[in-house]
Amino acid sequence: MAKILSLRLNYKGKFLDYAKEGKEIKRKFVIGSNKFLQWQILEPEFPDKHTLIKQKGGEYVLELPPDSQVVCERGNETLDSQYLRQNNLLSGNELVLKEDIKGTVTLAPNWSVDFDFREPWVAVLTPEEKAIVAQYARRSKPDSVTKFNRTVIWIVIILTVLFLAIFDLALKPEYKSIQTVEEILQSQQSEAQKVLPDIAPGAAAFAEPDKPAEKATEGTATGRPGGTGKATGSSSLTSALQGFDAGAVGTAPALQIATVAEGFSAGRPGGGGGAGPGIGGAGIGGGAGAGSSYNPALTPSFGDVASVVGKGPSTGGYAQAPAGAQGVHVLGDASKLAPSGKAWGDVSKQKQIAASYSARGISTVSEGSIGSMDEGSRAKFTTVREQIQARQSQIEQAYRESQITQKVSFTITVYISANGSVRESMVVPNGSYPGSFVARIKSIVDGWTFNVKEELAYQFKIRAG
Repeated sequence: MAKILSLRLNYKGKFLDYAKEGKEIKRKFVIGSNKFLQWQILEPEFPDKHTLIKQKGGEYVLELPPDSQVVCERGNETLDSQYLRQNNLLSGNELVLKEDIKGTVTLAPNWSVDFDFREPWVAVLTPEEKAIVAQYARRSKPDSVTKFNRTVIWIVIILTVLFLAIFDLALKPEYKSIQTVEEILQSQQSEAQKVLPDIAPGAAAFAEPDKPAEKATEGTATGRPGGTGKATGSSSLTSALQGFDAGAVGTAPALQIATVAEGFSAGRPGGGGGAGPGIGGAGIGGGAGAGSSYNPALTPSFGDVASVVGKGPSTGGYAQAPAGAQGVHVLGDASKLAPSGKAWGDVSKQKQIAASYSARGISTVSEGSIGSMDEGSRAKFTTVREQIQARQSQIEQAYRESQITQKVSFTITVYISANGSVRESMVVPNGSYPGSFVARIKSIVDGWTFNVKEELAYQFKIRAG
């Protein structure tokens, strides 16, 4: 019978464990100080994992760990390292294992491994070992508590099965089948009833022809300029029209016009009943409809026109001025709007920094000129452009939070320091936008940091909306 490789692990000369070829030893066998290995060498200087046995060229090779020692024997003859090297059995730290050679490898001061080739064997138990196996190879008898628990579990299982069977056979309600669409419609038509209103023919709730028209004006008409009149008391619609005094019409007051960033809004008393949008809560709008009543003695009531001037395009109104109107312009706080085409912030400081960069030969590169640059400069400014595109979401977030209803556009020039931070930026709005929004855009740009190692000046356009 062919012999198989066998390894024995010893600690301080005492046997601990063995490994056999085909069972523990297959293509390789690994030992080490790792706690998840079968053979764990409890020495701090021993490697975490070390391949002790491996196959190479159809033979098993023992790989010696660092600082280890090996002693080999053939029969009763000891083989030294010189003999092993001359016969090509020991090369470097690899020892080729032969069937007629056995030996011992000292891994550490207290650990060693014996290796040799043996015929397969079967462990034969002694009578004492057989008695121990017979004693502990069967389950112990259950005690009274375990028996009681098992009985309770079986009773619960049996009762559950019986209840489910009884419910399914006797107690389960019968569900009606789903009706078709035709059956549902027929049932609804059979339950429907025709309802007729109980109204006496010829009765009119709003006309009283028996009373004279002179007394029909006892009611009081209440309303506001531009609103729909409401009659109270016993006045009727006919008597209200007959009581209208055409001579009471006075001179119409002058219009009030609000100059805004886009279009304008104009209003006059009595215009709130029209279809045009209004500004504020006082009925300033472009409506031309009239209410059911008009009183020239009422003073016109206008909203705070100047308060809406700084809101920009969100203000409602007409895009065309009323023809032939004579009005008084009401100007709001123009400082709330950033002028179009002008840099925001300290312009003098920005010009000084731009002149400083230009004096040192650092020219401003625009976004459209990157493609015509040399390879090195094109790669550098392409990186800057990609980083700006990645931060586009910050501008969009500021745009949404500012609740601006128009699209915005900026021409921005950033002067980048050698450490990548923005030394200064020139933010030029391409339109009239609220100053607080433009200031926030500049604050966002000033906080950027680019992955560059030299001073650069770069101009780009950014949009939102």
